[in-house]
This record gives sequence, C-alpha cells and structure tokens, in this order.
Amino acid sequence: MRMKIRVLLAVWCLVAAVAALPAQAGDSLLDALKNGKVSMQLQFSFEYSDFSDAANLDAAKGLNLRTRLGYRTGKWGNIQGFVQFHNLSQLLDDYRWPGGGNSNYDVIADPDGSRIQQGYLDISFGAHSALRAGRQEIILDDARLIGNVGWRQNGQSFDGLTFSCTGLANNTFKASWITRVNTIFLTHVNLDKLILLHDSYRVSDKVSIDGFGYLLDTESEAPDSRDSATYGARLKASPGIFSLDVTYAVQTDYADGENHGGDMITVIGLAKVGNWKLGGGANVVSGQNGNDRPFDTLFSTAHKWNGWADQFLATNGGNLINGLQDVFVQAGTTFSGIKFLAMAHWFDTTDANTYDGTYGTELDFVFTKSFNKNLSGLVKFAFYNADSTVDNPTVDETVIWVRLNYHF
Repeated sequence: MRMKIRVLLAVWCLVAAVAALPAQAGDSLLDALKNGKVSMQLQFSFEYSDFSDAANLDAAKGLNLRTRLGYRTGKWGNIQGFVQFHNLSQLLDDYRWPGGGNSNYDVIADPDGSRIQQGYLDISFGAHSALRAGRQEIILDDARLIGNVGWRQNGQSFDGLTFSCTGLANNTFKASWITRVNTIFLTHVNLDKLILLHDSYRVSDKVSIDGFGYLLDTESEAPDSRDSATYGARLKASPGIFSLDVTYAVQTDYADGENHGGDMITVIGLAKVGNWKLGGGANVVSGQNGNDRPFDTLFSTAHKWNGWADQFLATNGGNLINGLQDVFVQAGTTFSGIKFLAMAHWFDTTDANTYDGTYGTELDFVFTKSFNKNLSGLVKFAFYNADSTVDNPTVDETVIWVRLNYHF
C-alpha cells in the first residue's frame, strides 16, 4: 500500500511540474477543453455458446450492447487528456459468467455494468518521448502476453505509467509501471507492480526484431504466487510474398514466486497466393515439468490464440498444467468486400500430469464486412471437438457470434 501511495504522489508531482511549464502562445486550459474531440462506439453482440459438459446446462444465449463514449482534449502546451466511459447493457441474458448470471446456462464472459475504461494524461517531452499517466489500454507485440482483450465486450485496461521513446533511429522503446489490472469481468487485480520493458528495432522495411522483459510482482507473498519474470524476443520478416513471425519467451523466478521455469514458442509462416493468404504454424506453451511450473501468458488477449472456442484460457495465470501444443493452418481472402478467414487447429499436451493424450481439434471461421468508415459487422464460428479419451479436461463446444459495430 505504501508503495502505491508513493507512486501516486510521484505521478501527481510530475503532472504538476509539467503543467507549471509555460504553455505556447495563445494556449489555455479552456481552449484545450473547448477544442477537444468526442468519440463513440456502439457494438451490438449476439453470442451462442454450447458446452457438452457433465452439467448438461442449457446453451448460453446473450445479446448485449457495448457503449463507449470518449473525449480527447486539445493540447495545453505539452499536455493532452483522454477519458473513455464504458457501459455494457444486456438485452438477452440467458447465460452465466464467473461470479454471476443465470446458473442454468453455459458461460458467456460478458457481465453487465459500467466503468471508466480509460482515463489518462499524455505528456510530451519534445518530438521523441512521451509519458502516459493513468488508466490505459496496452497492447504489446501480438498481444500474446500483454493485451486489451478487445474481443470481449468488456475489455482490459491497466492503471499506471507508460514512457515511450523514439529518439534512436528505427527504434521504439516503451516502459510501463502498472499497479492495477482492470479485467473483462469489471473487477480489478491490485499488484505491487508490473514492469513492462519493450524495445522494437526495425532492421529494414521487411525485418524487425523485438526484445522484452515483463516483471510481475503480485500482492501475494506466497512461494506459489504468480510473481515471475518473463524474457523473450520476436522476429518478424516479410521478404516478397512470404512472411515469418517467431516469438520465444522464458519465465524465471521474481519477487516471491518460486519454481518458474517454463517457456513458450510461436512460429507463424504465411504466403500470398493470388488473392489468398495461406499458411500455418504452431504455438507451444509448457506445462508442469517436475518442479518447473506451467508457463504463464500473463495478461494476454488469450482469445486471439489457441482457437476461438477458448478452451485453453488457463494459460493466463499459468494453470494449464498439462501444457499445450497447438498446430494450425489458415487461409484468408477477400471477396465482394467481405474478408474471410478459416483456421484449423490440432491440440496436444506437452507434459503428462493429470492427462496424457491429445485434447482435440477445432475449426474456426469468420466473415467481416465494412459497410462504410463508421459501420462494420461480422459473423464468427468456432467448433471444438474434444477427443473421447478418459480424463480429457476439454469438452465439445460450439460458439457463434454476430456483431455490428458503429463508431465515430
């Protein structure tokens, strides 16, 4: 608690000091407020989700409206502010979620409620560096470890500071100090600290290399806490019609957490063939291996990975003790203004603890259409087929989404 108070005081002292700097001629706080810009997003979402689990609950059906209203001020000297209010209203609520909802139905992870999704000050220090202070969405790399969970109707945001610098040629450096994570369930997770260090270097127009270190220190002082240090690198290359995306990360002990020794690797290769983009890859997340605990994918946008049926969300938190090997192929194209993507997954374990065998397979399809610059829609399907093996922790699942998004 004392650490959080010191951080908060430091933020406000910094803001006060910067605010005391002389503004540019003609600028005033009133002008900055009057010259701001309003933004709005309305997103209707229908979701159908049917689990074939032992409870034999009714299929979940949900229709809800996400409303986000934002306001970005004009610049007052080197300061600019942004606030975004969020509300989720249920129109059809035949579903449950962790901690609430109708217990007779399967899960849809969209509780209703309101909050401030984002609220921060941007403070610039010349042309190449800036500080963002407050509640903010953060997406690093492909959101595999740190993301905003933008797919769910209630997204994820972080409370803290983010410093960014582009002063070196072809290089972007970011560092964040986070003290709270605001979850998709409209709850929050208080932290002693989460330090995010990320550097991206553009070797050429077609090659870039990223390096990162994420240090998680929860409020728990127990040896089995999530406290860990995650280090890794990412290579992106797109020579000609081919593209390659490789990420490797390893986890070690940090703060109070013990026995962190897992790793993760992702390899994705794609090629353009006519109007199609074809390819595939693999994502391997280690499980419990001796004393080494499962790899923790931290606060990622997990829905983007390992199938849209979300059978393996336990990687967030480091609770997938049997590990995961996800081999997939994909094909995407555009026709009549509609973007189409299909994916097929084959899931297997990496470590035999409570289960030794393959998990199952999944087919995913999505159709997206932009009607104009403000209005878009999608239809999305996920069909997961669990192997009929004793003790398989996964179950058959069918999920369908229909969404309509309007924003300005």
